[in-house]
Amino acid sequence: MTTVPIASSFLYRFLPRRGHPKGNAMEIAEYIKTLQERVGGTELTFPVSEFEARVAAARRAMAAADLDALLVTHRPDLHYLAGYHTFGVGNHACLVLPREGAPAVQTTAMEIPSATAAGWIPDVRCAPWVGQMGAGGQLAAIVAEKGLGGKRIGIQPQLSGLLPMILGQVGAGLPNATLVDASHLVTRLRLVKSAREMECLRMAAAYTEAGIRASYGVIAPGKTENDVARAGYDAMIAAGSEFMSVQPIATTGVRTGYSHQTYRRNALMQGDTVFLEYGGCHLRYTAALMRTAVLGKPSDAVRRVADAVLATLEAVIAAAKPGRTGHDVAMEGRRASASIAREAFLPGAYGYHVGVGFPPTWADGIGFLAEGNEDVLEPEMVFHTPLAFRLPGKFGVGISETIRITNSGSEPLNTMPRDLHVAR
Repeated sequence: MTTVPIASSFLYRFLPRRGHPKGNAMEIAEYIKTLQERVGGTELTFPVSEFEARVAAARRAMAAADLDALLVTHRPDLHYLAGYHTFGVGNHACLVLPREGAPAVQTTAMEIPSATAAGWIPDVRCAPWVGQMGAGGQLAAIVAEKGLGGKRIGIQPQLSGLLPMILGQVGAGLPNATLVDASHLVTRLRLVKSAREMECLRMAAAYTEAGIRASYGVIAPGKTENDVARAGYDAMIAAGSEFMSVQPIATTGVRTGYSHQTYRRNALMQGDTVFLEYGGCHLRYTAALMRTAVLGKPSDAVRRVADAVLATLEAVIAAAKPGRTGHDVAMEGRRASASIAREAFLPGAYGYHVGVGFPPTWADGIGFLAEGNEDVLEPEMVFHTPLAFRLPGKFGVGISETIRITNSGSEPLNTMPRDLHVAR
């Protein structure tokens, strides 16, 4: 870990020093108290004992890194440790986790239920919601109150959640603290799943499969990308999915050759490829899946690309075993895809870790099946294998699985056929 240089206090000096109006302070305190008494923890995703075990593991990692406290602002990590659960990921929130002593959750007025109904930590503090002005100053005061003002404090500057404005205020409010980049201290803990987490992922996989099957059912001439996506979305919600980290991805024709684009009212025509990438969500755990369909008889070119994708996917799944590295698996994938490599574009990763996720992505960038990644695979790690081979200006074929690393190899969480789906 490296010490992070703190931004100048210039920004902080010129921010308005406004918080909540004085007359509102008691109302907020009463609101927090009432929620905790009436619904506290009722939307907690796992038993408190599981969260306590996670916190204990985080504290062991903090001790190894010589950290006295950790400020957890990345939403998946905050959820993982504190149960914090919201779609309002743009609002500031932070878990103040001392290596010793009681933790606290700081949130904004709008997100108090995210820390009370969905959380288990009793010490909840409220920062302004409108403009979030002064939230960093309040956060610094909470840290100082816990006797940590001159200590080594881990922060997460490489991940989403820590606003530069907040970081500037924290630095100004804690001039004697050493702020240390601990961005991935908690993310590393999330790589290996518990039995309860695996149950969530299997439920999510079932939701995803329901969406893919429903979308297959509406592919026909004259239907639009919106029709296809709507069918998948409705089916996933009906199956039990909560709000998704990524909305359903559905493209047709030449647009299947574009990555990270989705439905836009385009009508399907005979011969079109239809690319689908869905991720149903259960208690914030996502199991993503890619499939490709063709409206009518597939061309020889589409068949050839699909065969290359399937061969590569099979090679990646066979290679993903405990003790192997992400690099090892990627090299097997590279060899399997050699026949198509000069024609098709593949972004470079043969897999990435999935688990807890919030909008705008289920991919949190903490583990990869990619060249140069020497992280060793362990049982109960979970990866999405996003194998989409795209021929620029022509079409693309994507077929993937979400796989669990087992004691001896790996297994897909879905049993849905991978072959190119032909819609007549």
